Amino acid sequence: MLAGVIGLWQLSKARTFQVFGELYARVETPEKVVALTFDDGPSPANTPAVLELLARHQVKATFFMVGQNIEKHRELAARVLAEGHQLANHSYSHKRLVLHSPAFVEEEISRTDALLREVGVRGEILFRAPYGKKLFVLPWLLARDHRKDILFDAVPDDDTTQDAGLITSRVLGAVRPGSIILLHDGWGAKPGTLEAAGRILESLKAQGYRFVTVSELLALGGKGSPPSNP
Repeated sequence: MLAGVIGLWQLSKARTFQVFGELYARVETPEKVVALTFDDGPSPANTPAVLELLARHQVKATFFMVGQNIEKHRELAARVLAEGHQLANHSYSHKRLVLHSPAFVEEEISRTDALLREVGVRGEILFRAPYGKKLFVLPWLLARDHRKDILFDAVPDDDTTQDAGLITSRVLGAVRPGSIILLHDGWGAKPGTLEAAGRILESLKAQGYRFVTVSELLALGGKGSPPSNP
């Protein structure tokens, strides 16, 4: 029994495998290109400063937004879109979408989709599971609707530390062509994340990397990009 529970826990947080559908933690490409992503916003404490930093560096990013935060800060969400960044779905309440009914999980997704449409998002809406957690219900629903689950392979855990040097070194140590970088702009102020983001942009650009949105990165991977073991 204990081994089974441990196995399910490991499956729920696997970054390169899920039972159904398309999961991407990175994209196979020979090009020096990466996608910078921000989770949990929009937040007045962080998002405007992130937008200013990205504008200075002329970089577009992908923001995986929480529905509750879109409701509170619709104008800020619309600003992110207006400045040319990609908006994506990170659930409505940011609860772990495991051990919940299909109806609950479906509402978490659809409610946030509706909010994203209201602020102007058109076309495909990508999804990222809160905490990267999934078991059977979430992947099944995403596969049913032909939707991609976007995870990450450069993870500095800036939701638990604001040591800018540590965040920077963790990202730079993990990045490779096709990487998806995870940072956070939601909830309370994250000065370490902002400082690290600037260092990361400068360092990777100096190494010849360019930054694209997640959808642009997936397009580079083309049909040869594996759905469940990116």
